[in-house]
Amino acid sequence: MAKKKDDVIEKTSFSELDKLIGEEFSELVDISKVDNDVKNWFDLGNYALNYACSKRLTGGIPSGRITSFWGLSSTGKSLLMAGVAKDPSVDMVVVLSCEGGGISKSIFDFIGAPIDKVRYLPVTTFTNYKVSKENGSIEEVTDKDLPAKLETDKFIYHKGLISIMKKFIANIEYKGVKSNIVILLDSIANIKSVREFSGTQDMGMKGKNLNDLFSSIDNAIERTNVSFLFSNKVYTNFGNIYDPYKQSGGESVIYNPSLSIKLTATQDSEDVSDADLKEEKLRRKSALGSSLKTVRATISKSRFGTESRNATFLIDSCYGITRNSGLFEMLRDFDIIKKNGSMYTMEGVFEKAFYKKDFAKLFSENEAKYIPLLQEKLNEAEERIKKERININVSDMSEIAAMQETDDEGDDIVSEMETDL
Repeated sequence: MAKKKDDVIEKTSFSELDKLIGEEFSELVDISKVDNDVKNWFDLGNYALNYACSKRLTGGIPSGRITSFWGLSSTGKSLLMAGVAKDPSVDMVVVLSCEGGGISKSIFDFIGAPIDKVRYLPVTTFTNYKVSKENGSIEEVTDKDLPAKLETDKFIYHKGLISIMKKFIANIEYKGVKSNIVILLDSIANIKSVREFSGTQDMGMKGKNLNDLFSSIDNAIERTNVSFLFSNKVYTNFGNIYDPYKQSGGESVIYNPSLSIKLTATQDSEDVSDADLKEEKLRRKSALGSSLKTVRATISKSRFGTESRNATFLIDSCYGITRNSGLFEMLRDFDIIKKNGSMYTMEGVFEKAFYKKDFAKLFSENEAKYIPLLQEKLNEAEERIKKERININVSDMSEIAAMQETDDEGDDIVSEMETDL
């Protein structure tokens, strides 16, 4: 306890505090001895996107955490999620599908991902339910009332998402499995409450179910090192021109992921050369149609110091995400690639100056050599930027607001141009 001596309060030392509180709470431990760091980062198939997520060129998806992909249709959500199966360090992928034609065998075949380590399970509702064979009525069922045999004389039982996730992760934990397992849910917006599925009014049950889902798996995912990835749809946010789209599912899908990636289709790309652009325009008029799509990924939430970062990458309809797209732009933004007249230099990486059109070719000649060099350069750039930001001179919130308004105006102009295009 604090002691009073000659009108001077003597503070209780930390060691005394630790002893006093430890007598009551023996489960308190020194946080430096708790190993809750991310163990692995799984590859998203694009260097720039990996780095925007994690500050690592070789991996963007954290193990033992929840990651969400959200955006309009055809922005690559399912493609990116399925692409994680291509990472050789991933031992097993479990697909929980509630969207017809979402993540299926065809998408793995399309991107050249191995399907021998992928397992598939369709799911419809958050909680369990049973269907009467007599009249087809649907009724919610608790876990304790779910029979081992899912079909009886009177009912057909179906497991809900919450039950599936809890039992799957519990088995992994109690059996001591140490493998890298990734669970993909496509899409969480399509999962229904039993009330909604049965045709009655939901009455807010879906929101409760979502809270129950995340609260029941969050800590268990970290303990088992299982990665949970889900995609989500958006709906129009009427009356808000600055934030025109909102995620389906309310606040739970925003607050619970450690990493959230917003995907937006855009016309803006520096990875298409004039020759490729000309070829693409001709292709659009032919029976082949357009083959290239540019997508901007914005990290809308991150617990890894990468929130609000951007990465632009190309999706080629012939084979999927182009691995090196967006890398030149990113390295230039970090001042690792420097312009010198009409040519560029990258000190410590490329020996000679090069033209922008030659970057992809030069880099692909020896990626294994260049990636660690670039990672080191990026680490140095991050440290430099951090030191610069520590000394940022902003007088008050009005200056920050003015800076943000300028950014918003630029975004509005880009959005209008994209709409026109």
